[in-house]
Order: sequence, then C-alpha cells, then structure tokens
Amino acid sequence: MNIKRVLIILYNLLKLSFKLNLLKTFYFNFKVLPIKQAIKIPFHFYGKVSLVNLKGEFVIKSNKISFGMIVFGGNHEVVITSNVPTRIYNTGRIEFEGKAVFARGNNIMVWNNGHLVFGDNFSIGSESKVICFREIVFKKNVLISWESQFLDTDFHFIISNEIIKDNCGSLLIEDNSWIGSRVTVLKNTVIPVNSIVASNAVCSGNYKVKIGDGSILAGVPATAIKSNVSYLINKKKEMEFFDYFNINRGKDIKWGN
Repeated sequence: MNIKRVLIILYNLLKLSFKLNLLKTFYFNFKVLPIKQAIKIPFHFYGKVSLVNLKGEFVIKSNKISFGMIVFGGNHEVVITSNVPTRIYNTGRIEFEGKAVFARGNNIMVWNNGHLVFGDNFSIGSESKVICFREIVFKKNVLISWESQFLDTDFHFIISNEIIKDNCGSLLIEDNSWIGSRVTVLKNTVIPVNSIVASNAVCSGNYKVKIGDGSILAGVPATAIKSNVSYLINKKKEMEFFDYFNINRGKDIKWGN
C-alpha cells in the first residue's frame, strides 16, 4: 500500500472519528483479519458494540476489499431507532462476499461448526437476529427489514416415541429477496430468487420447490399470495418513484417508462 492511500484512509478515519466506534473498529479488524486486509479497515462499527466471542473465522471472499465495505450499527434507517448494542458471537465461520450493512442492535451468533454467509449488497434492519448452528446462506442483493429473525435450529430437542430427531438444519435466502419486518425464517427453509416476504410472516419449508421464484409470501405459515414479482433494487430509481407518486398519487406507472 502506498503512502497516498494510507493518508487517504487516515483522512477518512478522521472525518468519521466523531461517529465511528474507533476502539471496536480497530480492535475487530486487526483481531479477526490477516494484516493485509486489516489495514484497509473494511469493518466499521458504530454505536454500542458487544463482541462476545471472536474465536471463530471471519472471512472476506471478495476480489476487492475496501475501506468501510462492511458496516455494523449503521444509521441508514429513518423509520426506527435503537440503543441496543450490536452483538457478535462467533465460534464457527462467517463469510462476507461483498458489501454489507447491518443496522443497530443486531445479534449475530454462529455456534461451533456453524457456517454463515452474507452475499454481496446485503442489508438488514435494526434489532434483527441471525442464529446459526449449522448453515445459513444469504445470496446477493438481500434486503431485510427490522426485527426479523433467522434460525437454523430449534435450540432444544424433543423426545417423541422414544426418538430424538436432529434439531438443526439449513437456511438459504436466494438472490434479490426482500424480507419484511418481524419475519421469522425457520430451519430447512429456502426463500427463492426475487421473493418478497410480508411483515410478520413465518417461513418454513422449501418455497423453491413449493412455489418457485418471484412470489410474495405471507401468513403463518407463509404461503404464496402473488406471483411474477420482484423488488426494486435500484435506490436511485426508488427515490424517483417516491417523488413521482407524491405528485401522482395512486397512478400506476409501467416499469421501464
């Protein structure tokens, strides 16, 4: 790394110093990453942070590792606020495949041999929980609202007719999925490409097999209520549509115009 790049990073850190939790940011980067990655300061922490256990692996699987590419405690939400600390417990393996933004008060837990993957352009709202005992994979462009939870385990075992079944499974959230607020996703669930999950839904099962891609899921348990849908990923276009409908209320517009 040349001197100019080092000076740019130091300058950016100075600008962020009044907001960034510098102690936890530097500690985390240099604790969990190889030195060649750590000096780029890819992880940024804001607000209260509880780093409960960092004995597991933290891996960035991206060709381009950049300053602040993964943010915890971000203030990108304007709907709700939280003073709950960000909590990280990892004795397994967590992989990041690109940029990721975690809002405030998230609880990320990976237990022993658990494997957790966050795809590129991942975003999750405040006070959400990701609890991984075996395997949870979020693919690219996954958008999650606040107070949702993803659990690949039942935590406890049930004895039925003197038989004890495996209480862990896996979760797969495929590309371009939008998960609403207070959604619960249980073990052995697959959310297909271009899915939208309505608020307060409880998802259980392989919806890729049940309904296929591009549907709205809602209810307890969640079922398909509409097909041939996808969410608008382009944030610039999203703001343009907010402005359009503020003037043209209730007047639909054909996508592509």
